[in-house]
Amino acid sequence: MFISKKKLMTFSSIVSSIIVIALFGTPCYQYTGSITRGDYYLGFDFGFGGNVIIEAFNATLFGIIGVILLFNVIALFIEKLEEKKLVAINSTLWVLAIGFSICCLCCKFVNVSYNFTNSVIYILLVTIIALVLNFVILLKNDEK
Repeated sequence: MFISKKKLMTFSSIVSSIIVIALFGTPCYQYTGSITRGDYYLGFDFGFGGNVIIEAFNATLFGIIGVILLFNVIALFIEKLEEKKLVAINSTLWVLAIGFSICCLCCKFVNVSYNFTNSVIYILLVTIIALVLNFVILLKNDEK
């Protein structure tokens, strides 16, 4: 059974982005301000009234991951899309996602009352793995 590089790249990006979206569904931030009791918030609770900068980082990262997921689902059905163009677009989007996941990870330095949990670290690791997988699959030798 032979799976093309293009399908392998799209499936790896789809699975990686689904994992990141699932990690957004776990408690990612703890708001320890004096108003609240230290409740945990999910990664995509964008309107809980906290720091606008942190909510913007979260919303942008979630949007980028959504674009990656949508692009790769559409790329499965586009026959004329070449592997190198797919890698260029995917790697650009994953680098953007890495940048915003680093911003989400370092948000405790933006506002001291926010503490991240391990979910944000896992989001960063999955984005790095997804970027590396794109290049590994491209450089893989075809053995027929």
